[in-house]
Amino acid sequence: MKATVTEIGASALDEKEPMIILFGESATEGLKEYSVIQQFQEVPSLNMKQGDLLKIDKQDYTIQYVGPFANDNLNSIAHVTLVFADVPEEDAIVNGLYLDPSEFPTMKVGSIIEYTSLGV
Repeated sequence: MKATVTEIGASALDEKEPMIILFGESATEGLKEYSVIQQFQEVPSLNMKQGDLLKIDKQDYTIQYVGPFANDNLNSIAHVTLVFADVPEEDAIVNGLYLDPSEFPTMKVGSIIEYTSLGV
């Protein structure tokens, strides 16, 4: 399933904070400043799991951990936090997708985010 980046908040991308907060277009103005806004090409029906793939433009990532709220929020309000760091032993982000490699992507308006479930 694909989504297109339609807006990037002024404080959304900071390589010192290895995460990107994604929201759908219904995000409030306050959230938009710190978020990347994505628009799905169809109604999302995602069930991402460890080992599934995420691609941002030409950069491929493997999902290492899926937070317990990630899929519900992704499907309902297109919200998830992409984390480019190792999964902590405690206090992992409940709405997070932890990705490997931990290389921070280059994103722009028009970037394509692909969610690929391997169905395992």
